[in-house]
Amino acid sequence: MHEVITISVSQRANHLATQFFNCRETLLYDNTKDKVNDPKIFLNPTIDRISKTVSYSPRALLWDAKTGNGSLGSYQYSDGSDYYFKNDDDKPSDGDLMQTHPVIPKSDYQRALDAGLPEPKLNNSNTKYWSDYARLIYQPSSFNILRDWYHDTDNPNRPDFKSLKDRRFDKFIIGEEEFKSNYLVDFFDTNLHHELEQCDTLQGFNIITDIDNGWGGFSSALLVELRNELPKNTYFSWAFHESDPYTVSYTRNTKVQFNKKTAEQISNKIRATTSLSQESDLFIPVYSDPEYSNWEIGSLVCPLFDGLNSVLDGTDTEKRRNMQYLSELLQNGDNNRKIISSANMIRKDRIIDYLYYSRFPTQSRKSSSAVSEFHVFSKCNISRSNKEMKDNAEIKNVTNKQINTYGYKFADTVSDQFKEDSNYKLCLTSDERCRNVFKEYGDFVSKYIKYDDDREDMKNSLENTASAYEFGWYDDSDSGDDNY
Repeated sequence: MHEVITISVSQRANHLATQFFNCRETLLYDNTKDKVNDPKIFLNPTIDRISKTVSYSPRALLWDAKTGNGSLGSYQYSDGSDYYFKNDDDKPSDGDLMQTHPVIPKSDYQRALDAGLPEPKLNNSNTKYWSDYARLIYQPSSFNILRDWYHDTDNPNRPDFKSLKDRRFDKFIIGEEEFKSNYLVDFFDTNLHHELEQCDTLQGFNIITDIDNGWGGFSSALLVELRNELPKNTYFSWAFHESDPYTVSYTRNTKVQFNKKTAEQISNKIRATTSLSQESDLFIPVYSDPEYSNWEIGSLVCPLFDGLNSVLDGTDTEKRRNMQYLSELLQNGDNNRKIISSANMIRKDRIIDYLYYSRFPTQSRKSSSAVSEFHVFSKCNISRSNKEMKDNAEIKNVTNKQINTYGYKFADTVSDQFKEDSNYKLCLTSDERCRNVFKEYGDFVSKYIKYDDDREDMKNSLENTASAYEFGWYDDSDSGDDNY
């Protein structure tokens, strides 16, 4: 058994993790003769030998702001003594209950689950918290809460310092210092240690995070220490990228324009991308469409996240792969190329493009080829189907590989507009557009980050990353100046 632990860092990341584990839960009720997946890879089994039953909890460590868990208490389903509503008849007689914030009522969906009743239909208004629709019971050690930062339902991705509406968790350096100063020792010695004890042979981690705000600095600091502690494991980083002046420029075909707020956003993005991509074996820059809520984003991205991870837990040993295999396959012999630049879900009726780099304005090239044609360094197709795929034998040429895995089984918590058919193909590509992004980032640092101590280190790191994705000849004057 080769377990995978998911570490989700931010409210938005927790929505994706929740949708993923809800999909894992639906597979537990698969009544077919041959199970398609091994639940123990992503879920931790607890065996009750008296009742001869098995219960499962996610192999997960969730980070969120205070009250970000909604109505869910850490010990709500294991020990009720820390969790009260207005009726406190069972509270300890030797102490007083201190209420530090208004009680968040349990969602109708959770009440229905507890009572064994039909669940109500989900929408944006009743899914403000990821816990509103979580179907599995998490271990208390899965929950990690920022002590001084509070969740704000009006701005859920940027916690509020002590709920004073005065300071936001919106800078890379704030998140980085927050982890290093307050959580480094406690996290590794307690909750992470407990999660590791539940694993027999851990193969790696999925790190899900935001990078436009303080969570990018927080997850970067966490991953650096995690990699130092467990250097032999494999790390996949899933980084949510919000819309910014680059994506606006791409969409509207206009010049890139920055103000103070968006320049800070890009600075956060660059620092988090540099750190996470260096420490990860694969870095997946997911685009977070501002038109969707966090619940909808989790629903939209789940086929991508679930699809790649389905390769890791299939019961068919001929089709199952591990995280190291996937990372080496997509790096294709060069461990400096760790970034997935394109990830498309392909069905008969449509194609969904999941990644941020596909929405980035393109620099000019000396080559006479069309600027949209990027050189492909490696490509992996993951075909999902519950039927035997005779025509899709695994391809083993240098740049294009194909992997077959079992079909997608979405949970009822997925938004109706994103409930996909079980059969589809994921196309993951590492190509030359990464150079385009990092050259633009380098131009940004040169123009807008003038006095930071790490300025030269950032420029060198960005230049080195860009050079890893070069192919052919470029103009000496090749830069993104014309976009500004």
